[in-house]
Amino acid sequence: MLTTAAAVYLVGLGACTSVDSVTGRPVANLYTLDEDIRLGRATLQDNIRRMRKAGVRINADPVRLAQLSNIVQRIARVSDMPQLPYSVTLFHTGIVNAAAAPGGSIMVFEGLYDPEEGLVHDEDELAAVLAHEIAHVNCRHTTERLTIMLGVGALVEVAAEIAEDNDAGTLGDVLRGAFVVGGAVLVPMYSRRDEFEADRVGLFYMARAGYDPRAAVRIWKRVAAHQGKRQSVSIFATHPSDAR
Repeated sequence: MLTTAAAVYLVGLGACTSVDSVTGRPVANLYTLDEDIRLGRATLQDNIRRMRKAGVRINADPVRLAQLSNIVQRIARVSDMPQLPYSVTLFHTGIVNAAAAPGGSIMVFEGLYDPEEGLVHDEDELAAVLAHEIAHVNCRHTTERLTIMLGVGALVEVAAEIAEDNDAGTLGDVLRGAFVVGGAVLVPMYSRRDEFEADRVGLFYMARAGYDPRAAVRIWKRVAAHQGKRQSVSIFATHPSDAR
């Protein structure tokens, strides 16, 4: 007999189809836009708590923060979801990254534009990174991934229960354990397909906003240069190789 969680997912899956605001295609997403926003705000607050605990300053450079906010709002206005409550939070740490939580909460880490180790050197390049993140938000990649994770979990539970019904209880435990251990590898938060889509959509967004899309090429050349170094560059960690 199915557990409540598995049964609810399997029954509700047929009703979770929504229309992708960017492509117009039907997609599976169990989350509403309001839930995207709430999830994004909770994610942002969790990151703020962790950074403060580590002694990282937050939003301590008003000039840079104003620049980032202006770029985000300028790109958001020409995106497919301009109505979302976009915001920027600046973390003063050497991490070379930017990230977007669902609903429009953008996080930028100061290492992104470090003069020596950073990847962006001018406003167009900042716009390229931020447009990429805004594209993730508009494509709703995070909650689409979470929907897949819920689906995989439900199917594993079904298989485990079938195994238990056939007196193969140990196999059921193994199946559940394998999903817990392997889930993050099998279904990363952003798949490579998601990253390709965010690249493509982000280029359109930055061009519409008046930024030079060729700036993205300069960033990729720097990513290639960093790959030969020992330090870790976390930006676009799930991207395919830049040599494409």
